Amino acid sequence: MKRALVALLVCAAGSARGQTLLGQEQRLIDIHALLLDLPPVDAPGTYRAGQLGVGLEAIGVPPIDGSTGTPGVQGFKRQFTASDRTPVFPRPRVTLGLPAPPSYRAFVGVSYVPPVEVSSVSLHYIGGEAGFAYVPGPLTVGLRAHVLYAQSETPVTDPVLRDRLRVSEFGADVSAGYLLEFGALGVTPYGGAGVSRSHGNFRVTSDGVTLTSDDTAAALHAGVRLLFGARWLGVAEVDAYPGRLVHPNFRVAYLFDLFQ
Repeated sequence: MKRALVALLVCAAGSARGQTLLGQEQRLIDIHALLLDLPPVDAPGTYRAGQLGVGLEAIGVPPIDGSTGTPGVQGFKRQFTASDRTPVFPRPRVTLGLPAPPSYRAFVGVSYVPPVEVSSVSLHYIGGEAGFAYVPGPLTVGLRAHVLYAQSETPVTDPVLRDRLRVSEFGADVSAGYLLEFGALGVTPYGGAGVSRSHGNFRVTSDGVTLTSDDTAAALHAGVRLLFGARWLGVAEVDAYPGRLVHPNFRVAYLFDLFQ
């Protein structure tokens, strides 16, 4: 069980002090699951029918406190954490606009990370999303649903063994944005709120200990979308899960019109 706690600290952000040992372990599973969440990273109602966006996201990993125990008390340690390994990880993402009634827009999207091993760490990730928005003019209001499954393997409890974390997650959010046009540049500030439900399963390879946690978290997001010349897209967003995690996400993409 002690090894399991150390492993979870490596994988997740935030301090777990002031809780029971089991509570610390479950909280760390939950935070790592939220790092893998699929937030909008885009304004609502921005994809016309037949418009395809192919892009790459950079997911920011916030500073992680890897200390365990109480300072000055025997057994206190500082462990390696996810932010010691990398401050960011990439996530490819594709979005397609669907046909919708006048003054409305719809889309579907998918994100996939293949299980390529880098420095003895691998992440296999697939996520999907779908949304519908009311677009009467510059103001847009949209509803989005998303789901994901991910499995990560990394040597966190033993340098020659890799432990495994499996995460399944689903959620929904509502967003609003407003388009401002400056010649060839379109700027859309946006924001919204939602909820995310996750299930995490962490297994320590060396002793076979498995820990699980189920969590429901409120989700807040705010960002700005920049569209250059109707083709190049850039988005910067901050995602917050109150009491658990705050981190930035960035996205660049190129837009294609499939039916023109």
